[in-house]
Amino acid sequence: MSTEITPAQIKRIHTVKNALGLTDMQYRLALEQYHVFSSKQLTEVQAGQFVSELENVAVSKGKWVRPWRKYQHLGGRKDMATPKQLRMIEAMWADVSRAGTASDRAAALKKFLLRFDISGGMEDIRWHDVRKIVAALKAMNPEAAR
Repeated sequence: MSTEITPAQIKRIHTVKNALGLTDMQYRLALEQYHVFSSKQLTEVQAGQFVSELENVAVSKGKWVRPWRKYQHLGGRKDMATPKQLRMIEAMWADVSRAGTASDRAAALKKFLLRFDISGGMEDIRWHDVRKIVAALKAMNPEAAR
């Protein structure tokens, strides 16, 4: 029994497809290996395989960083946010931000973080007190705080 593709998988496929800059024709050709014309026709297992294939290509071209690896090079820094905390803050920000693109979201996050810095020079989330940022983001999105 095969289960249908999940909405999260569809979103991930299109996110990586866009990161790669695939044309519609290139994307449809890639889907042909699964004998489908749309990602919505994939099973959950097929979608998992397709995402992995797309991510592997994107990583090899330097256009993608697997989410669980993002910020790994920043681990082990005393009194600073951990890679896991940094990814959590980005995810929470994505839930409350109104910015349409990833670059606009990143710029808005930097402006938001300036509110936590009296000196006005630390808009990078790696240097902040994570608890204050998380508390503020939870207050901005009460449904996520539950």
